[in-house]
Amino acid sequence: MKSSLERRILIFSLLALTLTIAVNTGFNVESFRRTYRDSILQRAQTFTAALKTQIEAVVNLGLPLDEIDGISERCQEIVLNDPEIAYCLIEDSSGNVLYHSDTNYPEIATVGYLGNLSSNVSILHSKVMGKVYDNTAPLYNYDDKVAGRVRIGFQDEVLNQLVMDHLGSTIMVLVAAFIVAFTLIVLFSRYDLVLPIRRLCGMAEDLAAGRFDVKAPTLRTRELAMLGTTLTGMANSLRERDEELSRNYQEVEQTNLELQRSYESLESISSELGRSREMYRSLLDEASDAILVCDEEDNIVIANKAAERFFGLPKARMERNNYYSFLLLINCRDVESQFELNQAVQPGQSSESEIRFWRERDQHSLLGRASTSVIVAKDGRRLMQVFVRDTTKEEEVRLNLERTATEIERLNQMKNSFLGLASHELKTPLTIIMGYVELLLADREEPLNDDTLDLIKHISKAGERLSEIVRDMVDVSLIDGQTIDLISQDVDINILVQRAVDKNEAFVRQREQTLKLELTRDLPLVKCDVERMIQVIGNVIGNAIKFTPDKGTIILQTKLVYRPRQPEKFATNRMDSACELGNQQVPYVEIAVCDKGIGIAESEHEAIFDKFHEVGDVEEHSTGKVAFKSRGAGLGLSIVKGIVDLHGGTVWVESPGYNPETMTGSTFYILLPAIALNA
Repeated sequence: MKSSLERRILIFSLLALTLTIAVNTGFNVESFRRTYRDSILQRAQTFTAALKTQIEAVVNLGLPLDEIDGISERCQEIVLNDPEIAYCLIEDSSGNVLYHSDTNYPEIATVGYLGNLSSNVSILHSKVMGKVYDNTAPLYNYDDKVAGRVRIGFQDEVLNQLVMDHLGSTIMVLVAAFIVAFTLIVLFSRYDLVLPIRRLCGMAEDLAAGRFDVKAPTLRTRELAMLGTTLTGMANSLRERDEELSRNYQEVEQTNLELQRSYESLESISSELGRSREMYRSLLDEASDAILVCDEEDNIVIANKAAERFFGLPKARMERNNYYSFLLLINCRDVESQFELNQAVQPGQSSESEIRFWRERDQHSLLGRASTSVIVAKDGRRLMQVFVRDTTKEEEVRLNLERTATEIERLNQMKNSFLGLASHELKTPLTIIMGYVELLLADREEPLNDDTLDLIKHISKAGERLSEIVRDMVDVSLIDGQTIDLISQDVDINILVQRAVDKNEAFVRQREQTLKLELTRDLPLVKCDVERMIQVIGNVIGNAIKFTPDKGTIILQTKLVYRPRQPEKFATNRMDSACELGNQQVPYVEIAVCDKGIGIAESEHEAIFDKFHEVGDVEEHSTGKVAFKSRGAGLGLSIVKGIVDLHGGTVWVESPGYNPETMTGSTFYILLPAIALNA
């Protein structure tokens, strides 16, 4: 097998080299032949062109072609100067030879036509010269008529001789290269393949003979080196396994001795089992949860002390009693369903249920959370374990929480009712007060003194402030009751922004603040209630004025944004009241009011839109409608959120945090659905 591998490599290499050299020699010879032929043709064409130029110069002077002297000598000179040229001749337009480099040519000039290499090179066959390459050039007289031809040719035999000379030298070089390459292949196959494989085979034989302390030889080939490493690893593994077997054999002997000692200790183990059973019973009795264990006939075989305390029955009355009868004994509700639920539990599973019963000992109704599981003993018996935890207090806490939640909901409804009632009850007397104030401030026959006039003006301002609070309370009541009336119109949001800014312009001047408008032109229209939306924008601007210090800056921006459709804000498309969503982006008009005020803590970003919520410490707030950090009723942003929600939009705030010292500022965003651009 080893010698066969080497022999096959050598035979394959010999065939591959021979075939390669043969193909290379053939291509090389053919290339050389064509190259040399083209070079001779190039020289023949050069001689032909030169001779043609000389003859046409004489013919154009009017001298006949057959009367020119020295042409034959010129042809002989060409043949003598280039030994590879076979002949040079001049013939007339009829093909008769007029001049020739060989005087005997007219008598032996019988040739046959074989083909063309080009338009002016023909391949001929002569009985005397064999295969000939003939280069022809026409001669024109002064009338541009063909007067004759110049023909220069060479024999194919010349090419054959040159090719044979070249082939001999090429074969010698290739044979030398063949010998060198074959020698290298022989050396490579012997020293890099055969000998390493023999070494590895010897290593494998050592492993087969049980000699595991072997090491792979150093090999230069990566694959064979990997094989050697693998064999080394195999030897180590076999050695470790052999050592492991020896240790296992010793362990088996040791195990036999231990089995003997174990057999002797079985009696002591039996007594330990009895003590363990008693320990298990004590642990069972000390458990905090009530535990019942039933056999495969549903008879209670174990009941712990916690079960006695919880169910109010002695252990004797519970043990050896059927579980169904036990449920009847403790006056359990839904005995049938409770018993069937426990019967349906499969081995390896568990079930949770509630046990409500009446404890006669102290006349209390109790609730327990029962966890039932089934195990199968080694002898195949089915045992059911029931763990019951007292959840009576937990149930009382849950009921109290439900009652508290109900009470909170009732109080919230009362608050909303009071809000609506108070707003309507205050509105009537406030209207009367404002009416009388207007009468007092109107033109009178007897003008009021300055002190009285100042008092009436203060009453008027306070009445207007209270009127705004009452109006906000009415709006909140209408929004909570979903009874607010909206008049939808298609409007340009920039117009509404400008109107809201105009209403707050006096307050901006009062606080010496700067209000910058950055409104995007050509925004799509928005369908909304004009007055309500002006109220929304005005509330947000007023909020920014209050919480921005004097001489501060407020920026109001509008722009078009695209966002996914919000399902809760749009009409449904299907019968199941669900909105179909997709990846389509919907156009919205975004209004942003950015101030440089005290900022809002992140924990209050949602709470500020609740009713009666105020930012920051209440004690730090000032009085006055637009005074710095002035305190209102806390209804403005709640109204903003309610009206924006009714328009299918959303409102939120972004702020880095509350810091009245560094004035972190905040930005309120109002997002309203725009009318589609292609609508």
